[in-house]
Amino acid sequence: MASSPLSSFLSCSVCRMLSQNPASLDDRGICVKCSVLTALEARVTELEERLRRCEGQGSASYSEVAAGLAARSRSERSVSKPSPAACPEQPGQDQDRFVTVRRKASAKHRHVALQEPLHVCNRFSPLSDDTPAELDTLVIGSSIVRDVKLPAVKVRCYPGARVGDIEGNLRLLKQEGRRFRRVVIHAGGNDARRRQSEVLKLQVASVCELAKSMSDAVIFSGPLPNLVNDEMYSRLSSFSRWLSRWSEENGVIFLNNWRTFWGKPGLIRRDGIHPTLDGAALLEIHKCGLLN
Repeated sequence: MASSPLSSFLSCSVCRMLSQNPASLDDRGICVKCSVLTALEARVTELEERLRRCEGQGSASYSEVAAGLAARSRSERSVSKPSPAACPEQPGQDQDRFVTVRRKASAKHRHVALQEPLHVCNRFSPLSDDTPAELDTLVIGSSIVRDVKLPAVKVRCYPGARVGDIEGNLRLLKQEGRRFRRVVIHAGGNDARRRQSEVLKLQVASVCELAKSMSDAVIFSGPLPNLVNDEMYSRLSSFSRWLSRWSEENGVIFLNNWRTFWGKPGLIRRDGIHPTLDGAALLEIHKCGLLN
């Protein structure tokens, strides 16, 4: 008679799991997992018992300490009080080898009356000669105008700025409600590298229209001679000639910096783009004659 297929399996006496490997059961017929679980349960039981014993000892010791403190307080209250006829302690008298020192009375805080600031003004100051002039002129442009310093002129320099960037900053000033008598724009040198002359012309027209809406006069400062390479020189030269014609036709004042800097290499730095200190001074003088 054929034997049952389950006769070759070994069964755990605890979890009834079947196994073909005799090494998975111990001498008691319990599998390894059940043996580990039984050992862990015994360990947990032992730890719980130790915890209960520690808590019992802690509560007993606390009761003993509390009883001792209560007895000590009762004994201190039972001590006789000093007789009222005793001589009062004097400052500096030796009391059990300690010298008592009377504390000095702290000085009273004196409250200082707060006086309100007195605001004074000269109502005739608008008629005086030394009245500072208002910033009624805005000079905005690329790094070329970095060293431009003129009285009563606000200079905003944005290195690497293109015509579109100048228009964006002017639009922000317009949203703030700012208005000027004159707006001087110097831009276009960084746009020439993009080789989009027609786009540059449209952007110049747009930024000038925006400047007209927030000022009484718009001045466009022409480019400086670019000595980097022949291509940039040609593009900026053509841009300067177009600006001179377009400005005259559209009511924009044009500053011909090309004519001022041409043939004077000492006015332009070694990078061939930015003016030197002497060149910046000449650029300021070139604008001063018109702004003043």
